[in-house]
Amino acid sequence: MTTHASHAATPYVNQAGARVPTTTVILIDDHDLVRQGIASLISLDRSLQVVAQAASLAEGMALARVAVADVLVVDVSLGDGSGLDLVAEFRRRHPSMGIVVLTMHQDDDTLLGALDAGASALIHKSRSAEDVIAVVHQAAAAPDRFSAVGLADAIRRRSSVATVRLTARENEVLRELAGGASVAQVAKALYMSESTVKTHIAKLYDKLGANNRASAVMAAIRLGLIDAPR
Repeated sequence: MTTHASHAATPYVNQAGARVPTTTVILIDDHDLVRQGIASLISLDRSLQVVAQAASLAEGMALARVAVADVLVVDVSLGDGSGLDLVAEFRRRHPSMGIVVLTMHQDDDTLLGALDAGASALIHKSRSAEDVIAVVHQAAAAPDRFSAVGLADAIRRRSSVATVRLTARENEVLRELAGGASVAQVAKALYMSESTVKTHIAKLYDKLGANNRASAVMAAIRLGLIDAPR
């Protein structure tokens, strides 16, 4: 269900007697209980007011055309599509709006996808109420400045894709290792001596910044050098 309200919100008077402007928020999440919980969490700060809600990508797209607010808070995973599509649409229509992406995921693709789509911040759903409220205020104040935990590392890993270059033999060894083959099995499959395989593995570890098979495979998956096992 979607609700609409105008951008204008009545300022409230704080304990010092000062009138404080209200920051208006649009909230989009496809789980009703979760969305209601987030709305309640946001309302803990009396300077924040949820003025519109949506429960799907389609409803969110409709809101993007008619609703105006200071901040959009949107989940990544919606039942009928990706919340990142909403981020891009809201950013296109409302360049000065703060956009906060909520997610249960902690992967580089989600984080960097939010950055590329034009979000102001990404925050994990497990974070505290105080953290979420702080991020909403930050997005309202600096909509064009992206922040997220782990951003620097994610950007570094993305940049590494262009710098990691494996030889044809190293690629073959990597794929055998990812399939669970032992050194002896790799040597037999690729018609190499075990000492030569170990040399290739050492070079792989060095290039991937790994110190064991598992970390090498995970690094290769993150860098897009191999596909994740199914």
